[in-house]
Amino acid sequence: MSAPLSKAEQQRQRDDYLALAHETATHNAATLTYLHTLYVKARRQKINVWQELSDYRKAENTGVTGPSIKSAFRSFVGDLQGNRCCYCRRWLMSSGHAKPIEHILPKEKYPRFSVDFWNLAVACTDCNLLKKDADWGSIDKARRRYPDATEFGDFYHPRFHRYNEHVSYRRTESNDICSVSYNGHTPQGQHLCHQLLYRVAARENLYSNIPSMAKAMTTLQQFQENHAPGERKAFERFRKSLDAAVQRRLDKSAADAASLNGKR
Repeated sequence: MSAPLSKAEQQRQRDDYLALAHETATHNAATLTYLHTLYVKARRQKINVWQELSDYRKAENTGVTGPSIKSAFRSFVGDLQGNRCCYCRRWLMSSGHAKPIEHILPKEKYPRFSVDFWNLAVACTDCNLLKKDADWGSIDKARRRYPDATEFGDFYHPRFHRYNEHVSYRRTESNDICSVSYNGHTPQGQHLCHQLLYRVAARENLYSNIPSMAKAMTTLQQFQENHAPGERKAFERFRKSLDAAVQRRLDKSAADAASLNGKR
């Protein structure tokens, strides 16, 4: 049985973050004061304050803004993750839009945890889009305090669990083809594979085997990574429709393969 992050490890990680909450040391204290105010507001009023953080510009003359706070968080947690996506372990690109901050317990369903330090990780755009607001666990939505690491027994929590103990992956690439596979070793790892990683791998394998699609998807990805979520709504609707169409194709291929195996 793999052990999650211990209390001592959590405290060290929190202490390290408190010293790096802003990329400029002189703005760190003001950043922590603002984050605490937002944290208390979310807890007491049971509301999602993520957009409020994103829009924060009041102290722009001091450098303490929503984007600066999020940028520092990406840097801190991205380093903890080895600059890889918290779920699929692909390399994260340099653009902030290419590595969205992931709400592990979705902020729409757990609004009081919308800015909780332990509820935030850094994902790639594909995993963030595919997971969306999926509620994987059985955590009580009315609870006031964020769950302890030991309470996440039914799904993988990227801030509390050690990836290599739960999931292994193999990636093989050549000039013209890419093959990716994932294997879950624990109930949490198996859940992550079934809910997300098998879909990520199937899409990547599909794209790599159809050169024209791979080129088109690369172009779409680059465009998406250069724009903030909500900035190009028509494009986002198109991307969601395309993703749904790709998923239908993958589901049909899987069903055909299962049917064929059943006839043998």
